[in-house]
This record gives sequence, C-alpha cells and structure tokens, in this order.
Amino acid sequence: MADWHYAVGQDQNGPISDEELHSLIKSGKIDRETYVWRDGMDNWQHAGEHPDLAKAFVSPPPPLPSVNPPRLPPPAFQPISPKPGGVITSRPWPRFWARFIDNLILVPLLGFGVGTATAIYAPDIYLQLLTMNSGLFGVLMLPFVALLLALSMILTGSTIGKAIVGVRVSVPTGRKRVGFFLTREFQVWASGLGLGIPFVALFTQIHQYRRLSSGNSTSYDEGNPIVIANPSTLRLGLAVVIALAVFCGNIFLRVADEDASRNLTTTQTWINPVTNRSAIIAKTWQPKEMETNGGRAFYFASNELLAEAIFGYEQYPSVGVNALSYAEAIKQALASSVTITSEWRPITVQSMPGLRATGNSVKFKDSVVEVTIVVSGKNAWRTITFARGSSPQQSAEKDKFVQAMFGTVN
Repeated sequence: MADWHYAVGQDQNGPISDEELHSLIKSGKIDRETYVWRDGMDNWQHAGEHPDLAKAFVSPPPPLPSVNPPRLPPPAFQPISPKPGGVITSRPWPRFWARFIDNLILVPLLGFGVGTATAIYAPDIYLQLLTMNSGLFGVLMLPFVALLLALSMILTGSTIGKAIVGVRVSVPTGRKRVGFFLTREFQVWASGLGLGIPFVALFTQIHQYRRLSSGNSTSYDEGNPIVIANPSTLRLGLAVVIALAVFCGNIFLRVADEDASRNLTTTQTWINPVTNRSAIIAKTWQPKEMETNGGRAFYFASNELLAEAIFGYEQYPSVGVNALSYAEAIKQALASSVTITSEWRPITVQSMPGLRATGNSVKFKDSVVEVTIVVSGKNAWRTITFARGSSPQQSAEKDKFVQAMFGTVN
C-alpha cells in the first residue's frame, strides 16, 4: 500500500498508512477540504474528492468542544505540485546514514569472503591481498558492494541500512525491477560515491547533498519516483548509534589486519634450546616445541604465509653419520603424511653441506613440502616446510626461515 501525505495549514505531514489516514479522518483531524497526496497522484487533492476516501466522509465527525470563540481560519494552504522525479520528504542525512551502514557492514563481509575463498583456492592471490593497503582494498570492493545492494533491493525491496533508517525506494512505472535497481546502484557508486576515490567522493557527496537540501532530487534519482527518507528523530538516532558501533568494529578489524601485515615485515628472536644460539625470524612464525620419541623438534606456524615448518634435531653416538642415509630415513618416517617427489640434491646452507628434496602433502595436495637435511658431526638437523602457494614473498620468507634455523646449529 502506498503511503499518504497530508497538509495542515502550511505544514506537510507523512508518510502515514491507510489505517492511520482513516483514523485521522474519523477523529476529525482530516476533513474533506484537507489536501492529500500519495505516490501515483499527479497533484495534491482534497481528501473528500479522492475516490478512495470519499466514503470515509459519509457522516461528519463530531464537533470538538469549544469554550472560547473560534479563531480566525488559518491562511489557505497553497499546495506545491510534486516535481516530476522530485524527492518529497527526502532528507539528506538519513540517506547518508543508510548508505554508510550498508558499506560498513558489506565491505568487511565481502572482504572476508574474498580472503577466505582466495586462501582456499588461490593462495598466491591471498598473500597479495594480505599486504595490500586496506583503503585501496575497500575501494576495490565498492562495485561488488553495489552489486550486492542491488540484489538485496531486487529480492527484498530494501537493504540493511535502509531498513534500519527507514529509507524507501520505489520502482518507476513501466521499469523492470532488476534493471532499475542494478542501474541505480551503480549510478550511486559513480555519481554519489565518486567511484570510492576519497577526494572525488567528498565532492560528489557534497553535490548530491546540496541538491537534496534545495528540494531537488539527486542526479541518480532524477526522473524516478519519490524516495522516502524522513525517519523520526528516535529512529535516526538509533541508526547513528548502530553505525558508530559497526564503525568501531571495523576499526578493530583494520587494526588486526594491520597487525597481520606487520607480522610479515617485523622480526622476533628465537633461541634454539639445544645450542642456545639465537635466530632472527619474521614475527609471523609462531613457535612451540613438539613431543617426540627421540631428539627434539620445534613447530612453527604462520597464518599470514599459509605455511608451517618443523625444525628437528637428533644426536647420534658417534660422528660419521651418512647424510644420505639419514635423509632416506626421514623420507620413510614422513611417508604417511608426505610424498617426496624429487631426488635428494646437494645444497649449501650457512656454509654447511646438506641435502634437499621436495614433495607434496598427502592430505593437502596443494601444499608444497620442502625437506632440508644437514649433518654436522654427531648432530643431524632437518627443516620441513609446508606451504600453500608459491608467491615470491612466501618463497623468500620460507628461505629466510630455513637459513635462520640452520644458523643456530653450530
């Protein structure tokens, strides 16, 4: 049902429902001469002349008791015809808060979805997104947010922000719902939000604000039906509180993202409990000691790098342990979880001769495994790294980790 607007004196009131309008007629607050208007009418009309309301005036309402002489009648109301495409009772700030709430909610949700999907299916892209500037990432998300908002309007007729604030957008007569909302949302993104570009967005929003403040429509609503954006003070205040709460949540998430990014560039000191020598590794590696049947092993995990590593140590009774024999023993020990697909090739790590082979995780086929072996005297050392993806940054951090671990051997 369309919402009604009515005029008392020089004041326009509404929107109100059919039930509220009939209640006002019954109480006498709206009479036959009161001007009314709703979406679909070309102009204001006396309530008693409207075919849907004429029957409500069959019996006149009872006169209100009066002690004092009646006042002179107020000046006749001069109705202003709605402009084609004009926005009636459409205040700028409610519309701003509705859009602000939508963006505050959908940009992080969409970002989380993109991050999760790329972490699972495209780890290299995920690592690039992780180090991307958060502001730039938000700008890139805006056209996808516009698409989600259009789908929400198509399916439900509203969005989260519009439902909270009380903003209503109607489909023009003769326009298809899907095409109208898709077109309108991308027009808002371009001419209302300035494509999300900070300085451009400032000027485009000021321009649209001035249009609304002067009683005109926004450029993207020109020629469209009325947008209702006139909530009560209480409802608008509640919307502002919700927006600020969501904004604070976004600040918390942004700080967490920045911490994750800093973990890739800042370092920490790890001390090898076997030799008491220290290693400088990226802060992203979180270490803990593992339980083993013999020797010692230390587990490291990096959520930011989508990588894990094990640094292990064993001591033999005498010197002269054959490195290749030890490497084959490690290969057999890992057979249930790792498939070594390459031959052992000689390498040099921290000026020490060693062996290295690569393979794949049995459980996670896209996880690349690299095993490095170094035998020094009676001591046998090994690193086993598991990584999803092969970005340059990931490979560089993995190599730094291996070099740092073997730097604590002697």
